[in-house]
Amino acid sequence: MAVGTTTGAQAAYSIDYTYAFNANQGSSQRASHSFVILHEAGIEAPGRNIAANMKNNYTPYTAYSTFVVGDGGHVYQVGEPGYVAYAAGNANGYSPVQIELQRTYDKATFAKNYATYIELARYYANKYGIPLTLDAGGAGTPGIKSHLWITQNIWGNHVDPYGYLASMGVSKAKLANDLANGTTNVGGGNTTPINPTKPTTPSNSNVPAGFTPENGTFVNGDTPIMNRIGAASFNAAQGGYLPAYTSWKYDSWKRVGNYVMIHHVYNGVHVFLPVRYNSTAWGTFK
Repeated sequence: MAVGTTTGAQAAYSIDYTYAFNANQGSSQRASHSFVILHEAGIEAPGRNIAANMKNNYTPYTAYSTFVVGDGGHVYQVGEPGYVAYAAGNANGYSPVQIELQRTYDKATFAKNYATYIELARYYANKYGIPLTLDAGGAGTPGIKSHLWITQNIWGNHVDPYGYLASMGVSKAKLANDLANGTTNVGGGNTTPINPTKPTTPSNSNVPAGFTPENGTFVNGDTPIMNRIGAASFNAAQGGYLPAYTSWKYDSWKRVGNYVMIHHVYNGVHVFLPVRYNSTAWGTFK
């Protein structure tokens, strides 16, 4: 588990995967790179509880965001970046990242959360080539968007996050400035530029880049599955078949196109196994 930290006005975070979806959860649809969507939870609750609720109560098409920011600047991953999350209705397919902000009225906790909220949004906007503008233009204009903007321009009836942010001293103008320039101070004083930091990769060196760490066991269904050696690609060398009704332990997973592939290391070799196509799993997970 990665644990986020905060120092002063400059956020330095890593990603906590405790509540990340497993290979059989979440959408398999890739999102276009148009929006980073900003939300606010709407209820006063710890960030970890919000993330746990999204994971533990998941069914296809129930609401969830990619990340939850809370508990003093922690980042909890729920959905996988780059893929559709179900938090903004008809806008979901246009957003590779949606971010939920914990509602807390503790000023110190909020200040740390807000700094990370800004940094996380800026990082993923830059990663996906999305402008650092807030609520600019109409439905065809890319940028960072509030849920209110989604309601006004695309679909829905939500108005977050502005009401809550205003109650904590952050206006829409300040939010726009902080997203554009990387400034995060709240509660008075001059804003201080931050240097965005890349989310920390998992400490398990066996986990390939881009894979989500998860220790589990896949139990195959009634059809043998060919694994791949060295790369998560159907062009990689064939290793052999996992027989029907047999088990395969894995340490991580990743969506590859319309497929989900799981990974383990066998005798020093990286082995990848496709286990799901779109929403259909080819076995069970435990």
